[in-house]
Amino acid sequence: MVKNRLITSFIVITLAACITGLQQPNWPATPSYGSYTPPSGPTYYVSPSGSNANDGSRDRPWATLSYAVQQLRPGYVLRVLPGTYNESVQVNVSGTASQRITIISDTRWAAKINAQGQLFGIDVRSSFVDIVGFEVTNASNTGIISWRPHNRLLFNYVHHINAQCDSNGGSGVNMSPYADEGLLLGNLVHDIGNLSQGFCTRIHGVYAAAPRVVVQNNIAFRARGFGIDTWHAVTAATITHNLSFANLYGGLKVGSGDNTRGNRAENFLVANNIVINNPRGIVEEFNTGLNRFLNNLSWNNGTSNNVNWRLSTSTHQGSLSTNPLLLNYQPDGTGDYRPAQNSPVIDYGIREGLPPFDFLGNPRVLGAAPDLGPFEVR
Repeated sequence: MVKNRLITSFIVITLAACITGLQQPNWPATPSYGSYTPPSGPTYYVSPSGSNANDGSRDRPWATLSYAVQQLRPGYVLRVLPGTYNESVQVNVSGTASQRITIISDTRWAAKINAQGQLFGIDVRSSFVDIVGFEVTNASNTGIISWRPHNRLLFNYVHHINAQCDSNGGSGVNMSPYADEGLLLGNLVHDIGNLSQGFCTRIHGVYAAAPRVVVQNNIAFRARGFGIDTWHAVTAATITHNLSFANLYGGLKVGSGDNTRGNRAENFLVANNIVINNPRGIVEEFNTGLNRFLNNLSWNNGTSNNVNWRLSTSTHQGSLSTNPLLLNYQPDGTGDYRPAQNSPVIDYGIREGLPPFDFLGNPRVLGAAPDLGPFEVR
């Protein structure tokens, strides 16, 4: 879908249509992958009206993801047709570097995984797998988790995850300590944990715990901990073009600990992010080294005093600490979070760590330089 159509449909953003319930938000009017195109390859289908006795063709689709993913081989594409799938899905078949496995909601957010209280909505225990465009809810620990290297979680919508504030914690989307070189891109994550119980430093929105993870174009709000958090064995991560707001403990954390791989949170690139209206803004905590924090906007974080930055082993350059002038910022998700035409975030980004497109699938870059945050507007 072309940019103008996407932007037109996005004008009526109402994120909080999903805050109090489990229904899909009311934006965009026609969710799309934009310029993202899944790979070609042998393609199979799943539908709530299908049967696992079928051959998996579009006319004779399978019925459950749990069955369908067992049939996949390197290079296969599994298209999941619209509807609700009441199951927790575990993926154990790996692709290869040249023949990834793609499991994609045929329409963005139209295939809905209701985990029904199981630990995970989608549980990836293999490598070279892409999970694309699902709505996932009602897991008791994490919406989508990757345990192995080289996996990608793209364009998913994860919300109302019932994680407990115990030693296991929880998250919306998660690259675990051995999920090296994973990609978390374009995910919408909110209401992670029971917010009425207050903050919890073990429950986060977007969670990266492995070396060389890339975190881009995500929107995270209303998590009990940090909107975006790194921990465990993370090192040399790239965190760019995200929006984190109204989380209960903080906006974005760089840190490592509780890991058995001997890594330190160092050699990060943290750039072009917008972090606003959290108790803490952008912080380094515990086992950190020298990291680069470039051209981020951190504003209005902290209640009694602005805690926009708290870095222990690094410094930040090119930072903004000013109202980003989003079209209609609302802390509860009812707003429009694209930058206004006079926003200071437009054309303020650096090109290093640049994703190929934005949250809506629009191409980067449209102006003289990238816009900060997940949206490229001009």
